[in-house]
Amino acid sequence: YPERIEAHHAHKFPLHPGQWCTRVPLICHHIVEWHLPDRCLRQFGREQCIPLDVPESQKGYHGKDGRQGPTNWPEEYKSLIRLWNVRQDQDIVTASHVGRMGYHDPYLETYRRQSVRYMTPEGAADGALVDGIERIHDLARTADHSAAGREVGMIRRIANN
Repeated sequence: YPERIEAHHAHKFPLHPGQWCTRVPLICHHIVEWHLPDRCLRQFGREQCIPLDVPESQKGYHGKDGRQGPTNWPEEYKSLIRLWNVRQDQDIVTASHVGRMGYHDPYLETYRRQSVRYMTPEGAADGALVDGIERIHDLARTADHSAAGREVGMIRRIANN
């Protein structure tokens, strides 16, 4: 998978192949959208880090549609154009990553804390079972068998409900 992505994008950016993994504004006339690949690095075969916040400037460009009168867009977006022009310096550099992320990976802990992970009670029960099994696996590896036993009891209670 990662090799196919690299090969697919390499011909588009022959001078700087990592350019598709840069955090830059994409500008088309009055429309500005941020390309934020740090939010999906695993799809590019990279190690997933905790994503940075959405740039403040992203919040102010929606709703501009030309009805406010004539606007000098190059002047209006001068700072964003400057960021675009140095995009080769904006690479998100992380190590390559293949395989499963560990349960205690900082990204996954942040994800679990900030996300609405389940939409239905059944999904929540399934997710709790998977999380519990992962925790038991971690505890068994560290030989904390009393904690692993408590996790097994919790999983049985969830499974029976």
